[in-house]
Amino acid sequence: MDVFLSDFDSYSESSSSDDQEDDEFMYSGQATSILSNLQESIGKIDDLLLFERRYVHGDIVYSCKDRDSQMGKVTNVEMVVDLENINEKKLKDISSMKLARIRSISTGEFVISGPWVGKAEQITDSVTVLFDDGSKSEFTVTGLDMEKLVPVSPDLIDDSQYPYYPGQRVKAVNLTSSKSSRWFCGSKNENQEEGTVCSVDSGLVHVNWLGCALLDSESVPVPPSLQKSKDLTPVSCFAHSNWQIGDWCTLPKAEHTRFKDHHPVHKQSNICSDFQEMFVISKMTCKVDVLWQDGSESSGLCASSLGPIDTLDAHDFWPHQFVMEKGSSDDQQDRKAGFVKAVDPNEKTVTVKWESETEETVSAYELIEHPDYSYNQGDLVFRLNKGQIVEDGEKCSSDLYLAHIGIVTGLKNGFVEVKWAAGFTSKVGPREVLRVEKSEGLSATSLVNNDSIQQDQEKPGLQRDPRDESFSGSDDEDDCLKKLYGSTTFNVPRAAIELLSNVANSLFGFPFYASLSDSAASDHVLEDRSKLGFDEEDDPVFVETSLEAKFNNVNESKAETKQFDMVNDCSDHHFVDSPGKSSISSQVKKSWLKKVQQEWSILANDLPETIYVRVFEERMDLIRAGVVGAPGTPYHDCLFFFDIFLPPEYPLEPPVVHYDSGGLRVNPNLYESGKVCLSLLKTWTGTGTETWNPNGSTILQVLLSLQALVLNQNPYFNEAGYDQQVGSPEGEKNSSSYNENAFLMSCKSMLYILRKPPKHFEALVEEHFRKHCAHILMSCKAYLEGVPVGCAFESPYLEAEGRTVNSTGFKIMLSKLVPKLVEAFTTKGFDCGEFSETRSW
Repeated sequence: MDVFLSDFDSYSESSSSDDQEDDEFMYSGQATSILSNLQESIGKIDDLLLFERRYVHGDIVYSCKDRDSQMGKVTNVEMVVDLENINEKKLKDISSMKLARIRSISTGEFVISGPWVGKAEQITDSVTVLFDDGSKSEFTVTGLDMEKLVPVSPDLIDDSQYPYYPGQRVKAVNLTSSKSSRWFCGSKNENQEEGTVCSVDSGLVHVNWLGCALLDSESVPVPPSLQKSKDLTPVSCFAHSNWQIGDWCTLPKAEHTRFKDHHPVHKQSNICSDFQEMFVISKMTCKVDVLWQDGSESSGLCASSLGPIDTLDAHDFWPHQFVMEKGSSDDQQDRKAGFVKAVDPNEKTVTVKWESETEETVSAYELIEHPDYSYNQGDLVFRLNKGQIVEDGEKCSSDLYLAHIGIVTGLKNGFVEVKWAAGFTSKVGPREVLRVEKSEGLSATSLVNNDSIQQDQEKPGLQRDPRDESFSGSDDEDDCLKKLYGSTTFNVPRAAIELLSNVANSLFGFPFYASLSDSAASDHVLEDRSKLGFDEEDDPVFVETSLEAKFNNVNESKAETKQFDMVNDCSDHHFVDSPGKSSISSQVKKSWLKKVQQEWSILANDLPETIYVRVFEERMDLIRAGVVGAPGTPYHDCLFFFDIFLPPEYPLEPPVVHYDSGGLRVNPNLYESGKVCLSLLKTWTGTGTETWNPNGSTILQVLLSLQALVLNQNPYFNEAGYDQQVGSPEGEKNSSSYNENAFLMSCKSMLYILRKPPKHFEALVEEHFRKHCAHILMSCKAYLEGVPVGCAFESPYLEAEGRTVNSTGFKIMLSKLVPKLVEAFTTKGFDCGEFSETRSW
């Protein structure tokens, strides 16, 4: 570089026209050299980035050639690495299968002692030293012992995990007081101080015990947490795929001695001839096998041709995965179970082979992963069948316990492939093993979406079996859903398409051209209202009676269901037995009472038309509210009910809110358990106006937040961290799928509410669905025809060329819910217009 600067300066200072040509040639040559060096540097960076891309078993990937088609799961990894040691010896193209760890047991690895299995948490080194006088000593190195074994040679390995390495010169200090060393030969003398490290291995291991392979574990006490490595049996799979650039490793002598003639090792004096030789991984290439969602498999794919997927849709499934039909939590034994044969991720359809040996293509929205058989590669399992272990027809003579503890290596056609600690691999049924702990190697996280519905008194037999040969539609079915046939990556059974066609024609009976209403959720500006002006010396009982009369007068002129009303009987309120009941009822604080009265006044005067509130005369600390889903969202026309409790510390502390879920997960912020996740309620993190302000926040603000912020147009992005996916192909795809499921859950929620309307809201439920049942069914018809979920009513919609917008799986599931909605509405005597004539499905 210095030479180049000198030449450049001489060139710039020269004004001779005769030398101009030579100078330009010289400059051009230097520029070419720089560009060449720059390109070489960029190439090295690209190579580094390329070789650092690696995958482990179970990673979810996409093909860079066609990212939007389908996803795949890595089922096998093959690594080829280049190695280099401290003496600059280089070995190329070594399979990672031949590499060994410095220690026989690694941190985080599963280990076995008798029938007990645990995870290695902390490991101390056992260092063997060959001293210059020919004697050997073994040191179990702890923090204090490191001061007794001091490195003499330069610290060539800058890695805190490996302070000692084979070939390293060390000096022993104060050996007479060391109780952690053991002499193999000879006797210590005064001149014995320096030596060479021959080998490094695991010494003492601190184990976190996880479980016992015996059912009667009380008969076998838990082993001590501190164990000698020689007393433990490591059990692991896929260790060959967990290497990274910069990792230290060893090679069996047979592997690296063949490079001896070409790569001579620098001689060191007094080095034991059989010491371990350490290498660092300087480069790696990775090829993987991938199982795609459609059931096909690809082998030996270059890692650079794939990309990682970090976030999964809640309704993505994989071939050979164990699944179960959705349903209520109390009918699990009656639900069908099976395993996945193939998946169409774009159309949300899944081909399942049931336990009855029949195959069926169903909607992904009506399946869940089998809760008892959620096995993944790398899971630790116990074998429940304690009978004889047989491999290829021969009895296994390995240790009995080792033959009952293993690692899942894969799933195949309804079986679980397990590599047992005894060393053999076998296939077992999913009922024959028990999962101990999930593998930490999985990188992708799916969204929680348990939408089991409480069936209560639901009537069976509402739809025909689509496999019935007599089940056929009219001639208009191809016009209604004609694009369903060509929109899937694998063929959807004709019966499923006929089912959809029958829904569209026999239910609705006429072409539908109107789109759904586009009315965005209106923004409500909250004003601080303190209009009552009650003096703190007023009698609370008198004030409460006056308020009741005032609020009744407000609603007298309304013929429809009152938006705000005071009622009696809070016996079914979720918080009726809350700890704050006695303190509120017996020692009413005037400041608390005044705040509640202000809240009631705001609710009585400022409620929007789509929110309804009931307060209780005998319990002023309890409130029940109903919220109507806003147009333009997947929650439109559905009712959502919340029970609210005002604690004794209110308003210093926010209210506590419970969602009446009916066992359904309709939103990331609303759980099946009834938990409401919202920063305004201090059940989620938030800043500024997102958090509860004792001086300004109100119950009305909470209700508006639930309606506009929680039950919004794109609820998928409510999930923590998912807002970063807004605008990305992956995020928009997952959001669209979430909206489909959210509408299906809304339909199920309608059925639940119609069967069990909340107390004091029976009239609202009947009035609301009487008015909106026809619109709900019109929306269902539009969605079956391909209109996106929540699309606006009077705005034109142009269908995407080549495929319908809503997935086939969504339409299959919706076609099963529509007849139930029609029956529920007509049973209540609601006029469903053109749709009420349909009776049989």
